[in-house]
Amino acid sequence: MVIESLKKYAEYINLIEEKYLKKFFNIQKPYIHCKEGCAACCQVGEYPVSEIELMYMIAGYKNLSKELQEKIALKTDEIKKAKQEFKGEKYLYECPFLINNRCSIYNYRAIICRTHGLLFYTTDNEGKTHNKMPACVNDGLNYSEVYDPETNTISPEKWEKSGISVEPKAYNISREVIINQAKNAGYEIDFGESKALIDWF
Repeated sequence: MVIESLKKYAEYINLIEEKYLKKFFNIQKPYIHCKEGCAACCQVGEYPVSEIELMYMIAGYKNLSKELQEKIALKTDEIKKAKQEFKGEKYLYECPFLINNRCSIYNYRAIICRTHGLLFYTTDNEGKTHNKMPACVNDGLNYSEVYDPETNTISPEKWEKSGISVEPKAYNISREVIINQAKNAGYEIDFGESKALIDWF
């Protein structure tokens, strides 16, 4: 049953990657500064994942060398300990699967990791859309050429001055949308509960 669920999830995620995400990243390429070794998005976050995503990540973990598994386990224990001592409201941490500034389970990474870097939008209860900037924009990375930090939006004036012909576009690829669209795509997937990655351990 678990193997079948993971198989369906893997097929669905591959569909999303091939049909949408790769195309969107390619269209927005002038604004995307993601490259191997850049791990800004993995160094500070909560990393929300569903139960099925976690199971898939663990499947990737099991394919790693014993040495890498031990490094990840040690790092996870350190993060959990630090969280227990944390007194603030929102605990942010480095992803335990990030080793030497590279994702150790890249092909098994969560939805939030696959979509990060693109400009996307969400829709509120009143039907209004709100663009969401990738966090790395504040590090001078994705979309920084056309970003206005005062309004936290894309600046039409900066876009015009940038000389980039491609419009900076937001896509309907929030994590919630991708999860909810699985059924419409013909995949009966029970994603299960969602919570911060470290809270699963």
